[in-house]
Amino acid sequence: MRRAGVDFVEIDIRRTTDGVFVNYHDDHTPSGRAARDMSYAALEEELGEDLLTVEQLIEIIDGKVGLHVDEKEEGYEADVVRVIQAGFKRSDVVFTSGDVPIRTIKDRFPDVRTGLSLGDDLQGAPPWRYVQVRLSEIFPGARLRRSHADFAAVHERLARVSVLDYCSRNGMPAWVWTVDEESEIERFMRDPRVAVLITNRPDVAMRHVAI
Repeated sequence: MRRAGVDFVEIDIRRTTDGVFVNYHDDHTPSGRAARDMSYAALEEELGEDLLTVEQLIEIIDGKVGLHVDEKEEGYEADVVRVIQAGFKRSDVVFTSGDVPIRTIKDRFPDVRTGLSLGDDLQGAPPWRYVQVRLSEIFPGARLRRSHADFAAVHERLARVSVLDYCSRNGMPAWVWTVDEESEIERFMRDPRVAVLITNRPDVAMRHVAI
């Protein structure tokens, strides 16, 4: 993976009802069931070989590339960190999530490198909440300080406004996610304010690495 120029692979960690840590991005499965309310056996039955456990990921990733863990749920942050630290001995590891999980991780594991996610989906939120959150993302200083995050994980739409300038002025590394349009990949790859670009198209990104 490093031969392809990839520094980190992102995984999305959830815990099944019977305590198995798995990599699954979406809140709901294709059948519409809430992933957080399913056992490992039920998830595996529906998702098949696409469902990977942390133990399987260790075999694939450890020592080959850095690991970016995106925590999807609150309430068991410390357990996730312990499992990841126990298994991934040879890879650089970072964690990203929302305000509460990141502050929880930093309070318990101050040496763990973390990023505060900015720009999450607010579909269905009342208008007042939408405005409140978006303003706190455009001007993220207070949230970044409260969370004790080491970097800002910035959605690409926020990266087009003032957030990158804020990060640059305050010495806060900015990781921009998830950029898949080639023109935007090229733009952000050449932006000195961007520390890391998160994309599903690393082959395209590598064509635009500044020489």
